[in-house]
Parts: sequence; structure tokens; C-alpha cells
Amino acid sequence: MRKAIRSVCVLLTVICTVVFSFCISMSKKLPDDYIFNKNEKLTVARYGFMSFRKNRPDTTVSCSLGNDSSDGKLMFMNIIPVKDVNLHMQEKKYVIPCGNIFGIKFYSKGAVIIKCADVSDNFQNMNPGTECGLKAGDTIIKINGEKVLSCMDVEAAVKLSGGEPISITYDRSGSVSETTITPVRSSENEYRLGLWIRDSCAGLGTMTFYDPDLGCFASLGHGICDSDTGNLMILDKATITDARISSITKGTDGITGSINGYFADDRSIGYAVGNTDTGLYGKLSVFPSENKPIEIANIQDVKKGPAQILCTLDDEGPKYYDIEITRVDYDENNKTKNLQITATDERLLAKTGGIIQGMSGSPILQNGKLIGAVTHVLVTNSSKGYGIFAQNMYTEMENCLMEGNYITVL
Repeated sequence: MRKAIRSVCVLLTVICTVVFSFCISMSKKLPDDYIFNKNEKLTVARYGFMSFRKNRPDTTVSCSLGNDSSDGKLMFMNIIPVKDVNLHMQEKKYVIPCGNIFGIKFYSKGAVIIKCADVSDNFQNMNPGTECGLKAGDTIIKINGEKVLSCMDVEAAVKLSGGEPISITYDRSGSVSETTITPVRSSENEYRLGLWIRDSCAGLGTMTFYDPDLGCFASLGHGICDSDTGNLMILDKATITDARISSITKGTDGITGSINGYFADDRSIGYAVGNTDTGLYGKLSVFPSENKPIEIANIQDVKKGPAQILCTLDDEGPKYYDIEITRVDYDENNKTKNLQITATDERLLAKTGGIIQGMSGSPILQNGKLIGAVTHVLVTNSSKGYGIFAQNMYTEMENCLMEGNYITVL
């Protein structure tokens, strides 16, 4: 009898330890904030045994939270509390999935420093930028208190300096600082700062979705970064144009493929209002797609398994291609890699080798809903890549609009 009791106790201890460890794992793995639509069952699709409950003991969340946010608990088997969470109820969001290629003419707010180089004055080499604390990736936004609109403003200030110190206000990863730099008279008898700078770039991207009620679009799934420094470029203005595909460079393991194309014309069809870590957002003056609106899936509804991407690879326009979602990651510190995807469509693999540059922003659909967008390719395996939750992109788009970052259409 005692032996049986001891065995039962050991078994219960093992079960409790497993459950406790599992709950700790879920607490770290699952997010703290959840958005739900009215009249839907509040569970996590990937973990059907996880549910939610309001903190008020007399009210269990099952259908609706009303219009306000609510504090709640994530529950295991509706019995064991896992962690405190924030529950938000909203109306369903419907957008038009796009998948079309577009052109971007991007102008940064200020002049981005690409490199701090030496300047020779026939006697010695000096590096004014490094000596005053500047470094690659900094964005010069003011010189002597005057706003910098382009590289030409920096060049003009140096010529007028006569070798006297110049005050520079710069942005470094969102933090604004000020320093003083002294131009050096070079061996060519010209004053120089030794700074390689850039104020614009251009390229192609894929549009993710369009909200016809707001007239807004979301694209790329990641921000536009400087090609040399890798830093997010500070948006001043950016125009959107039609684009055409000229060729496809097929990706292979270790070599990233690409969609190659050109601007169809210089006519603007829209402009950007925000360049963030999760994408480029803006307004359009034309309807980008004839697709029907579909619902944006909440992040807890996304699960591993079959899905599709919608992308443009030729003049026939956007087409659907099969993929497999192999992992769902709720890490809020890495929002552009929420999904791990694998291309499974033979047509896609034959034409592109899988995921390639230019496909960033391609909508990802699952069970009739928009769940995300392609963001990156895995360089060591071109058939694999990453994606971002569509819900994250929609929230960021709303934030950009609320901040009032509107600019004049060029």
C-alpha cells in the first residue's frame, strides 16, 4: 500500500513539474498583448488548450470584451493561470492584399554619413569626422543651426566656413546630439570634412496591403535602410511610382536572388508617411489592386502549416504560391521575423529558387485571412525565409497616420 502511495506521489510530482515548466515556457513564449475581434472564441490557435480570463473573478472572457481594453490572465486548460496579459477588443480589420511591385524614390531627412575618411593636407592625414565623434550611420540634420535638406547644404556650409569650426546637429539611432567639426584644407586647396554622405536612394518593393477606407498602404515588412551602414533611414519624403519587372535572378544556397526591374514612368501614384522597422507606409492616389478585401488575422490565430504568398514575378501580375509556415514566433523584440517560411511551390522554386530580394512585403495568407508579409530570405537556404505578422504592420500604419507625418505629394 505504501509503495503504491509513494508511486502515486512521485507520479503527481512529475506531472506538476512538467505542467509548471510548461507554463513557465508559455509565459516567456507568448506575448503580453492580444487583440481580439468581437464575438470570437478567445484562444491561441497554435495552443488550443490556452485560453483567457478577465481578472475580475465573476467574468470569464469568452465572446466579447466590449470596446475597451481589459486586464486578464492567460490560462492553461482554463484552470492554471500562466501570466497577466492585456486584452483588446476591436472590430475586424479588412484590407486588400496586393503583391504588386512598385518603385520608391526615397529622400532622407538630412544627410546620412556613409564613411568618415582621412583628409590629407600635404603634411599629415587627419580625420575630422572621427575626431569630433561622428561615425557612419549618423544623419546630419542641422549645420550651424540651419536645417539640412540635402548633401548640397553640407557642401555649401563647408565652402563658406573658411576653415572655421562648424556646428553639426546629428541623429544617431533616434538620439539627437551636437558636435563641432573643423574643416581641413586638403592638398587640392579645398576645405573638406572627410565625410562621405548620401541623401537619397531608389529601388523596388512589394506592396503588402491597401486599406480603401483610409486610402493607405503598407509595404516591405521592414524599413528602408542605408545600403552601406544598415541603419534605418530617416524619412523626409518618398514618392511611389509604377514599376515593371525586367528579369529574375534566381537564388541559390549562399547567393541571394533578386527581382530586377525599372520605374514604368516618373508619375507619382502616392507618397510615404512613415519608414519604420516594420515597413514603409503611405497614401495612394490610385487603387493598387482589384483583389477583394480580406480579414487581417490576429497574431494568436496564426499557426504552423500550409499557407500562400501573393507576389509578382512577371508581367502577368501577382500570383499565389504555396509555402509552409514552419515556426511562429511572438518575440516583440524581433517583429520582422515572426514567421519562418519555406517555399514549397514547384513553380516558385523553379523560377526564383524560393525567397529572393524584391519579394519583401509579399502578402502571406492562411485560411482565407491575411496573416503576414515576407521580410527576409535565409541566405544559406534560398527556399527558406521570414515574415512579419500583418497585425503588426497594420498597427504601425495606424501609428504613422496618427503621428501626422504627412508630406506633400511630389
